[in-house]
Amino acid sequence: MKRFLTGLFLAFSSFSVAVAEDIVVHLNKQTPLVSLYMGTTLLEKPELKDDYLKDLLNIMEFNFFHSGHIEPKSSIEENDQILIKTPFKEAFANPKWAMSKFQYVLLPKISQKNLSIMLYSVEYNNIKHYKNIELSGDLCLDRIKIHKLSDIIYKTLFNRNGIFSTKILYTLQTPDSTKKDHKYRSEIWQCDFDGHNKERLTNGKDYCITPTYFPQKLNIAPDKFLYVSYEKGPSKIFVSSLKNKTSEPYIKLRGNQLLPTISKDRSKIAFICDVSGRADLFIQPIHPERGLLGKPIQVYSVPSSVQASPTFSPDGKQIAFVSDKDGTPRIYLIDAPHHLKGRHLPTAQCLSKKNRENTCPSWSPDGKKLAYSAKTDGIRQIWIYDFETKEERQLTSGKSHKENPCWAPNSLHIVFNTADSHSSELHLVNLNQPKTVKITSGPGKKHYPAWQP
Repeated sequence: MKRFLTGLFLAFSSFSVAVAEDIVVHLNKQTPLVSLYMGTTLLEKPELKDDYLKDLLNIMEFNFFHSGHIEPKSSIEENDQILIKTPFKEAFANPKWAMSKFQYVLLPKISQKNLSIMLYSVEYNNIKHYKNIELSGDLCLDRIKIHKLSDIIYKTLFNRNGIFSTKILYTLQTPDSTKKDHKYRSEIWQCDFDGHNKERLTNGKDYCITPTYFPQKLNIAPDKFLYVSYEKGPSKIFVSSLKNKTSEPYIKLRGNQLLPTISKDRSKIAFICDVSGRADLFIQPIHPERGLLGKPIQVYSVPSSVQASPTFSPDGKQIAFVSDKDGTPRIYLIDAPHHLKGRHLPTAQCLSKKNRENTCPSWSPDGKKLAYSAKTDGIRQIWIYDFETKEERQLTSGKSHKENPCWAPNSLHIVFNTADSHSSELHLVNLNQPKTVKITSGPGKKHYPAWQP
């Protein structure tokens, strides 16, 4: 049991440092960014407050700036004068745009309570209109509309889905003065991809960790998520509804249950359990509609070792996980069993060889990469294993510890949490731009982010 607790420490602990610094991102190769000029908003008898309008357009600028493909340019008075003084439909006729370095020009217009957007392609000399988006004046509600509009514009530019309307689950740990035997409580929250529109999903009575969404059905957004709760003493996997926020125990198995993950086809759950006296890897078959199928089966166990943090490949054929079977926690890869009969130990391939302590792997949705946290020169950094080149590379550096990376649906963005002595916050990074952005702030420590699939 002591060995099991040591494994839990490696999987869950947040290392502390005295000083944090800016996070540095090491790009393997930088994709050229599209240059987008965002003009000053044209106003026509607006019925909304100036501060609100400024905040509203800042949301769209944030989306594009952190998209990984667009480089917005700051407003230039000379260019804005062309847009403002020229009739709206003729705003792009000036030959100056053809001689500029801009590839696209975006011009917002607000008339009373309606937002319209004109997107001009300098190269092809054509205009795309997005008309009459009705605004309520409530920034929380209108933020959702701006995210959806940004996704539509992004789709127009790149013919791929954006991530601006997606959500992120995470845990918020705060001091608990109501309980004598627990120093902290931890609840499950959900926010927009940019950290706003925060919503608490659990009731605040338990210590909850490691949430994960059920994969979506066709194009329907996830309606359920799993998490681990200590409500009944030992850690157990619970299932909860995003709509009515009701929760109940999910997997019937003795012992501590930890770190659940769900295959993309919703056919199986991998998790860690110590029912045999050590932390082993289990799989629970499930039906996408009917729920659990039979009993969970132990699929990987090594004497005197601890397994942790499973993650499925997108096709569900492989599982990456953490094991200290060779003396130090590293990332291993096994084939997921085709049938769950027998206890044959599959061959495990070691992926992380450059660092001695590696935890919390996350498989990219396109199947090409694995992100994980590795202790590098005494500090936990985000690393990436590339399945095409079979190489490991360091993504971040800086004095703050970084843990629990999770990929966005586009396989370009990663969310992770820092872990300092005074705070733990969520950060976004993408593989094309050299800066991270902190998306949470305020009281409490944020951990275990999970991006909506």
